[in-house]
Amino acid sequence: MSTRRSLFGMASAFFLGVRAKAQAPARPPVTELARHALTGPHAGMEAILVEVNAAGGAPSMAHRHPGFVLGYVLDGEMGFSINGANQEVIKTGGTFFEPMGALHTKGGSTKPDAPVRFLAFIVAPKGSPVVLPA
Repeated sequence: MSTRRSLFGMASAFFLGVRAKAQAPARPPVTELARHALTGPHAGMEAILVEVNAAGGAPSMAHRHPGFVLGYVLDGEMGFSINGANQEVIKTGGTFFEPMGALHTKGGSTKPDAPVRFLAFIVAPKGSPVVLPA
């Protein structure tokens, strides 16, 4: 009898675990992965790494960053434009760069039914927010 209960308990835990994984919540739109103070001639600055998840067809609001940004598209296709320039399409494996103070005017997934996920590496003054208003 105890063997049956043990097997039932193990099976229940397994299936509940599978169900929990299948119903995992969506990733947050922006997740700060790391923030590290820089030293030497870059003292007072820090390197910030964020992961961005944009829903399909969801446009990005115009914004700036407190430092330069180097980005890498992990999944999907991203529309990208700074300072009102023509939009570029950056596909999985592609990179983008935003100079310090640039106005990010277009962004987000280029496909209405497919999200885009990318990493952004930002070098900015220590303690800065990741995004600044336009």
